[in-house]
Amino acid sequence: MPASHLLKCMADPQRLRILNLLDAGPLCVCHLQEILDAPQVKISKQLAILKQAGLIAAEREGTWMIYRLREPVDGLLHANLTYLREAECEECHELKTDLKAREKLVKQLTKQPSDCPSPVCETIGCC
Repeated sequence: MPASHLLKCMADPQRLRILNLLDAGPLCVCHLQEILDAPQVKISKQLAILKQAGLIAAEREGTWMIYRLREPVDGLLHANLTYLREAECEECHELKTDLKAREKLVKQLTKQPSDCPSPVCETIGCC
């Protein structure tokens, strides 16, 4: 993928936050919705753009729709996310906050494995 195309995808704040969360592992759209505190329609629109760009993959697990970064993860994407997580800016702080919210959600899922679709469960080891 051309760098300009990748950076254009990352330029949207919500897409950047989604990529940041998926870099930590797969999540269901409902989990992204909870962490980002955004309506499902907005999350799904951004996910569709990222999927069309070839950055993420989706799989259906019963009624769950699970999203993950497409393997192999683009090196430029990973390098930019790593840099932004370590930088000091308002949006960078938001990325860190999102990852903390993801950790909290994962802890909740490990206590309630029935609320966790198997692709996510395999990653976090709740079942």
